[in-house]
Amino acid sequence: MKKLILYIALLMPALALAQNNTFLIKAKLAGKEELLSASLVYLNPAYHSEEVEIKNGSFEFAGKIEDPLRASISVDRKIQGKRKTEIYWIYLEPGTILLESATDLLADAKITGSKLNLDFKKLEAALKPLEENKKKLDAKLRKMPDADRKNEAIIAEIDKGKEAIDEQIAVVYYEFYKKNPDSYLSIEALNKYVGKIFDYRTTAPLFDKLSARVKATKAGKEMAEQMANLKKTDIGTIAPDFTQLDIAGKPVKLSDYKGKYVLVDFWASWCGPCRAENPNVLKAYNNYHSKGLEILGVSLDIEAFRQAWIKAVEVDQLPWKQVSDLKLPNEAGKIYGINAIPQNVLVGPDGKVVAKNLMGDGLHSKLAEIFDKKS
Repeated sequence: MKKLILYIALLMPALALAQNNTFLIKAKLAGKEELLSASLVYLNPAYHSEEVEIKNGSFEFAGKIEDPLRASISVDRKIQGKRKTEIYWIYLEPGTILLESATDLLADAKITGSKLNLDFKKLEAALKPLEENKKKLDAKLRKMPDADRKNEAIIAEIDKGKEAIDEQIAVVYYEFYKKNPDSYLSIEALNKYVGKIFDYRTTAPLFDKLSARVKATKAGKEMAEQMANLKKTDIGTIAPDFTQLDIAGKPVKLSDYKGKYVLVDFWASWCGPCRAENPNVLKAYNNYHSKGLEILGVSLDIEAFRQAWIKAVEVDQLPWKQVSDLKLPNEAGKIYGINAIPQNVLVGPDGKVVAKNLMGDGLHSKLAEIFDKKS
């Protein structure tokens, strides 16, 4: 009985920390180098940064958080008179996290008191060789002579290699998500696996397998909200109406296009992939506008980029209507579950969503299927 009481007494401080969402990081480094200071940086939701002195190889950080979140610890030390900095990534979570290293490097530290960070280090270890292989391909590309960089076959081979690595990385994230449905990391792993532009029908069943605890986190709620919006704009549903101002300041409604096929094109002046796709969209417009295709551009620019938006429309020679609320987030983008661009939604004459995210040749194939069949 005495042992049980003693155990509970020892456990109480950790329980108290967990109950009030307080985290405590205690680190001990045992190297011979001169350790100077340690800094902790994270967003919660505002930017937070603090620095402490390292005394006898030890330092501590404490604070309050609502959900687990990623943070960086920087350790400054002197090596042969020069200041060196080590960056160490960690997840903050309620409770006490102990880091103890037999050297002066956090990278060598043993973690106790945090299953989340043990899982994170395992995931990092699984991803590391793949990310290093990707860096090797990038280095190979940088070292190439100009003639090889202009060789489409060589560049295509490197791109193919990167795509293969990306597929392997996605598998690592998927396997972690599948084996750890109650880990906070699984919501992040799922987001990495499905990508920023994902389909509701394939993602919803995966999201449903996460635990209620993970779904209740901020990240879980955000993904649930995005999927709810994607469900409302799924193929076959009535496209939600919205009104935004065009470049001249006149209101334009999506419903103004009722009775016609309209491609709602989400883009921004600062988005490189969007600008690269614009000539393809323009080609589609030139081919099919006379047959009934309309395009409504929705810019995710903000007020500070108004002139850049107007200039991009001129430079890219986009003749269709362009609208925006110049806010972050764009309300129409939010309604349609847009969290990455370029994206588009093809709406039919009956107001229903016909297709989504038609890029490159896929856009022309779908339009040919619709308009060439009619002619």
